[in-house]
Amino acid sequence: MKQVLLITIGMLIASLAGCVESDQTVSTQKDTQLISRTPDRNRPPYRNRTSERTGPAIEVMEKHIDLGVIDKDVTEIVGDIYFYNNGTEALDIYDVDGPCKCFIGYTGDTEVGPQQGGHLQVKFNKDKISSGKAKRMIKIKSNDSLNETVEVYFSFEVQRDVVEDKLRKLSDEVKHLRKDLKIARADISKILSAVQGKDASGDGCSHCGGKHADSKKKKPADTTVYDVDIGSSPTMGPEDAPVTIVEFSDFQCPYCIREWPKIRRLFYDYKGKVRIVFKHSPLKFHKKARPAHALAEMAKQQGGSNLFWKMHNRIIAGGPKKLEIADLRKYAEAFDLDLARFDEVMSDPNEIEKLIDADVQEARRCKVTGTPTVMINGLKLVSRTVESYKKRIDQILNEAKIN
Repeated sequence: MKQVLLITIGMLIASLAGCVESDQTVSTQKDTQLISRTPDRNRPPYRNRTSERTGPAIEVMEKHIDLGVIDKDVTEIVGDIYFYNNGTEALDIYDVDGPCKCFIGYTGDTEVGPQQGGHLQVKFNKDKISSGKAKRMIKIKSNDSLNETVEVYFSFEVQRDVVEDKLRKLSDEVKHLRKDLKIARADISKILSAVQGKDASGDGCSHCGGKHADSKKKKPADTTVYDVDIGSSPTMGPEDAPVTIVEFSDFQCPYCIREWPKIRRLFYDYKGKVRIVFKHSPLKFHKKARPAHALAEMAKQQGGSNLFWKMHNRIIAGGPKKLEIADLRKYAEAFDLDLARFDEVMSDPNEIEKLIDADVQEARRCKVTGTPTVMINGLKLVSRTVESYKKRIDQILNEAKIN
């Protein structure tokens, strides 16, 4: 009996030792802080995995990650998320987002094959997080129909010098005062317009939240069904799909960034029945957009629609704040694009225009005045909710008697 007990205790100690050895290690750098692991991409990093599922199936290694104490010198808080596709079909991560304004963006694997591992890296702006203990949530959205949204939580403690902390609080107060002043000005403008008998609502542009709004009254909805020239535009989905969704988009437009997950969701909800077409439509006052669109077009020229969508997703993930030429060059390098060609194009505005001019002209022909503009079988959607999109798609499928 004693011998059996000793053997059991020995097995338990060995098991606990194994857990300790496989636990996470923390590495700190001057500008970033992250959890570092080296998973086997061909084997799931789980001790207890569920059985294989039909279709794509996302399994996250850890849903609660403690980053510990964030060093005073760190400017960006970085966390790693490791996951596994325990399904029989490719897993597609179409959006990674954080509800907090401190969320900067993400990089990593957005397409993972069956029985393969993947890695995402997310970043938070430390300056937008109060001192002390904090917890931030990240939502991962994928084409796993049984687990479309996965929530991952990061816990950490932010340390600051006393002076730095006071300056940050003062900066926050100034921002709040500016926000209150902006609201007050808008209210005064509405009152003055009402007194003068004018409509102050205007016709705000979807791409700028009213910054470049037209002072005239709102125009009636465009009910024209346009025959959009697809040309050589990048597409996703079967060519003979009964539904074609065309998006005129601007990489510097935050509303376009938010629109993409909705469109991607439709692609999976109506799998095999929807084709997505991307059209470059950078707005004139978005000075950083045109080079980004040229980069995406260069990716298409070098690797077809497949490489275009990978570059598109990378630019979307970086967001409007990561569109400097230096940022774009890193993207080009990451996808093995011709860097000599990249430098040549980026140094010549005429070359940039040549790459995107066909789409810009098509946008004008289709009377696209703001971004995002989404057309489903040629009709512009005024309401850009998922429900409105589905209503239009269902109408098309019902008329074609397609289940």
